[in-house]
Amino acid sequence: MSEVLLVDSVLLLLVTVCAVAIIEVRSLYAVAMLTSVYSLLMALVWTNMHSMDVAFTEAAVGGGISTILLIGTLVHTRRDEKPAKKRLHVPALLVTILTGAALIYGTFDMPRFGDPNATIHHYRVPEMMAQNVGFVSQRAGKQTPPEGFVPPPRMVPTIPKADPHHGEHAEAEHHEEGGHHKHPADDFNGHVPNSVTSLLAAYRGYDTMFETTVIFTAGISLILLLRRRRDDEPQAGETLRGQVILRVMTKMFIPFILVFGFYVITHGEIGPGGGFQGGVILATAFILYALIYGRNALFRIIQPKVLDVLAAVGVLLYAGVGVACLLLGGKFLDYSALNTASPGDGEALGMTLVEYGVGITVCTVMIIIFNQLAEQAEAKAS
Repeated sequence: MSEVLLVDSVLLLLVTVCAVAIIEVRSLYAVAMLTSVYSLLMALVWTNMHSMDVAFTEAAVGGGISTILLIGTLVHTRRDEKPAKKRLHVPALLVTILTGAALIYGTFDMPRFGDPNATIHHYRVPEMMAQNVGFVSQRAGKQTPPEGFVPPPRMVPTIPKADPHHGEHAEAEHHEEGGHHKHPADDFNGHVPNSVTSLLAAYRGYDTMFETTVIFTAGISLILLLRRRRDDEPQAGETLRGQVILRVMTKMFIPFILVFGFYVITHGEIGPGGGFQGGVILATAFILYALIYGRNALFRIIQPKVLDVLAAVGVLLYAGVGVACLLLGGKFLDYSALNTASPGDGEALGMTLVEYGVGITVCTVMIIIFNQLAEQAEAKAS
């Protein structure tokens, strides 16, 4: 048995055991903890599949902020699940079996996992693999393999051979290093080493923009549903004044968490990360501060009204970059228009700006959700 197969088998066993435990455990707090463990295990699964961006998201969202919000939600409920008289619901079981069977049947028409002859491996993915994965040449424009690089045998079939018609519609692109580099007009991902970021922020930038809008809408909906109308200042809530170790360690760690969050957003075009992961990390720092020092201490740093405005600013920043591209003569979210002299630098600048837009919205909405849950808990206690 190979090492990879052994790791896959162990992870599959642990994920299965964790999923069964989540179903069987009656304590809701235990379920919240097991859900966090499940997310961390899935992050390891994605890491083992070399999907680092997905693993990062799973760890930050599933194992991090989701656990905090789940525990915050449990404050409004009972600690244990309400006992059911009949555990087995036959109609629900039949619907689940039929749905699962239909999904499995639908997979019969799909190519086999890892099939090199699958359609996806003959167009976009080979181009991204050839120009991005591991080929960082420290130059603007399309990334190329360093001199003397020999790709591993398993990667050779996925790298497309030179296409004589590939550059027919290319335009000369000037770089600071001198010389020109030609790339086709639709080559969105030829300017950043991380193909995932270029795919999400450029190739399908519209989808990511509206996903950010969905997050913003969720935050606004929560405000409309849960926020109480009042003229007095928000209550401080409980603080951990006697926990000296927690208070000191929190002050020590929060600056590092904030720096790492900004690093993840800014570094998204080069390595794993981006606005979603970085925004969640930034929100975690503020939520940790509120948990230890109280919500009034958090409000002295950033007021709820400011959070509401910033949630909209993130979406406007994303859309504003697209409008700026239009005003500069390009297409909506065509970042190369931001720097016509060096389109590669324009692509990198545009992606960084929209990632910050995503990060601002995600961060503020997560803090808003936490504040509303805490506010409801205080109202219930009073």
